Amino acid sequence: MTLAPQASPRQRIATLIHDPDDAWRWMRGINGPHELKVPRPRDLAFRHEGTALGNVAIGILEYATPVNIQVKDLAHSYSISLPLSGIQHIEHQQEDFASDAATGAIISPHQPLRLTMAEDCRKQLVRLSREAVEHRLAQLLGRRLTAPVIFDPRMPVDGALGDWWKTVAHLQEMLGAEGSMCDLPEVWGNFESGLITSLLYAQPHNYSGELLGRHEQRPGYLVQLEAMMRESLDQPLSLEDLEKFSGVSRERLYQDFHAHFGAAPIAHFRNLRFEWVKRRLEHAGPRESVSSIAMDCGFLQLGRFSKDYQKRFGERPSQAIGRHAGSGVPAVRH
Repeated sequence: MTLAPQASPRQRIATLIHDPDDAWRWMRGINGPHELKVPRPRDLAFRHEGTALGNVAIGILEYATPVNIQVKDLAHSYSISLPLSGIQHIEHQQEDFASDAATGAIISPHQPLRLTMAEDCRKQLVRLSREAVEHRLAQLLGRRLTAPVIFDPRMPVDGALGDWWKTVAHLQEMLGAEGSMCDLPEVWGNFESGLITSLLYAQPHNYSGELLGRHEQRPGYLVQLEAMMRESLDQPLSLEDLEKFSGVSRERLYQDFHAHFGAAPIAHFRNLRFEWVKRRLEHAGPRESVSSIAMDCGFLQLGRFSKDYQKRFGERPSQAIGRHAGSGVPAVRH
C-alpha cells in the first residue's frame, strides 16, 4: 500500500489491500482509531483512491465484502461518507439508520457508533481535520469553543446538503487534475474554508442553534449596511463610506463584520461583488462579454480581475461565461 507525496503539497491516495490488519492500519492513519471486523477475510479487496491536501482528504472507498466498524472516538477528524452504490448501516445510541445514495453519514470526534458496510457498498469519503472545523466555527461564533463539535450522524442529501456534496465532487475532480489551481495555497484555502463553512450551516450539530441565531440576530445597522452594499456592488465603496453609512465606530464595524460574516468590511463587500459577477458570467447572453460584465460589476482593471477571479474560483472568467444561459435564473445581486 502506498501514500506517495507528489511534488505539490497534494498527496495521492491509492491502495489495494487484501489483509484485514493492513486495511485497519491504513484507515486508522486516514481517519483515526477504530475497530474493524471482517467476517469473510479471504474476500477482502479494500480499495481507497483519492487525494489529501491541507485539512481535507477526498476519495472513493470500498471493501468488497461485508465489514463491521466500531468507533469510540476518531479523536482528530470528521469522517463523512456517501454511498455511490450499495448500503451502509449506522447504529448511534438508540438510532439505527441506513445510509445510501440519498443519505450520507458523519462520524464526529467523541461520537461512538457502529458502522456496517454491505459487500457492494462503494462510497465517497471526505475527511476533515477536527482542528480546521473547530477553528472555523470559532471564527463564525466569535469566541472559543467549550466542547467538541458533534454533528448529527444522519445526513439527508437534499437542499443545501445536496449542494455540499456537489461541491465535494467538484473539488475531487480538481484535486485529481494535474497542474490544478488547488496547488496555490490562497486558492485551496478559500475552497477548504468554504467546504467547512457550508457544512457547519447545512448539517445540524451541537452549536447550530447559536450559529444560526447569531446569523439571524445581526444588529439592525448591519442588516441595512449589507443591503446597501448589495445595491452598490457596481460602486467603488470605501471603508469611510461604510463607516459613515453605519453610524458606528470603525472598531465596532470590524468586530461585527468578523463576528457575523467572518471577514473585514471591505473584504465582505468584495466577496459579494465576486459572487455577483460570477452569477452574471454564468447566465450571460450571447451578446455579452467578459469585459462588459466585469466593468458593469465594478471591476475596471480587467487584467487584475481575471487573475483574482481565477484564484478565487479555479477557472478563468472566459470558462464561466454562458454556462447556465437560458436556465431562467436571474442574475440578481442578492
